[in-house]
Amino acid sequence: MQKIIELLQRRIWLGPLIALIVFVVGLVVGLVIGWETVSFKASSDDVAAAADSYYLNNDLGLATRRLSSLSKSDLQQIFPTLISQAMTGNRQIEAQRLAALAQAMGVSVSGAPSTTPVSGATPAPGVTPPPQTTPTATSSGGLGALLVPIILILIVFVLVVAAALIFFLRILPSMQNRGAPRAAATTTAAAPGETPQWAERVTPAPAATTAPGGLGHFVPQYTLGNDNYDTSYSLETPRGEFLGECGMGISETIGEGKPDKVTAFDLWLFDKADVRTVTQILMSDYAFNDQTLRTKLATKGEAILAEKGKTIKLETQSLAITAQIVELVYATNPNYPPDSHFQKLIVEIVPTIKDGAAAR
Repeated sequence: MQKIIELLQRRIWLGPLIALIVFVVGLVVGLVIGWETVSFKASSDDVAAAADSYYLNNDLGLATRRLSSLSKSDLQQIFPTLISQAMTGNRQIEAQRLAALAQAMGVSVSGAPSTTPVSGATPAPGVTPPPQTTPTATSSGGLGALLVPIILILIVFVLVVAAALIFFLRILPSMQNRGAPRAAATTTAAAPGETPQWAERVTPAPAATTAPGGLGHFVPQYTLGNDNYDTSYSLETPRGEFLGECGMGISETIGEGKPDKVTAFDLWLFDKADVRTVTQILMSDYAFNDQTLRTKLATKGEAILAEKGKTIKLETQSLAITAQIVELVYATNPNYPPDSHFQKLIVEIVPTIKDGAAAR
């Protein structure tokens, strides 16, 4: 989770994401405009074909059924448009047929031509009119049925991306900086031979700093039984500019069963300007003197023996933190070596901007 937040807050992804959102919005607008154009063209073809059919067989019921998918307002828009186009193109017979059907269906068209059939337009007696190929409303309706859910899916996608951006860029850093609300204490069952204790499941909220030039004053607290312990704090200027993060979390445990026996912690500092994270490993006395564990954890960071009162410093290009171990209590369990895992660990962290970094 920490790495995801780091990537999000570096804003490397912002340009491509904005381009993606613009593309999706443009696609939605294009689909809507395209659908309107295709729908109007298909409906216009239906009306023209129905007018030809009505002119040839004088069957108003058939023409009405063919146009049943179009509303009165649709017809009020389509008829005048088609008649105007026919008259402009000097297609008088086509205009008369459209005007005749409009009149029969009760659609008023201003400036429509006379509905008197043009001489020679009536089919010869005994001649069966050729079948009319009519684009039906179902063809356009099928496209609409497919297009509507696609548009809805795209809109939902854009909304989800926008909500995720707001959460990661605004809400989540604010939550981390304030700290989570204190949860009710719960009793953690002790392992055989281990001293029972009270364990808080949520890291306490850090206190605000009053130190000149400081970026905060944080006090992460671990208690045996908090198996998912991992806390981080956002480092920001008074104007809200994000500079980096720091925090502490479980690095290594020993043994099996619950609660976890934590023998080492990660103490880390991330600098946005440096684009890297420096880490030191706070190790129990047992872990620090165990060469196997030292070798295993060497890839994570420098090994530090955890001692009450010890001060640890971490530095990056622009930031520095001073961390002091203010309380350390080892758990007592005859099934494990002495001083092998922590009962309680409290560290006070004071981050600052390094001299000259602010000017850069």
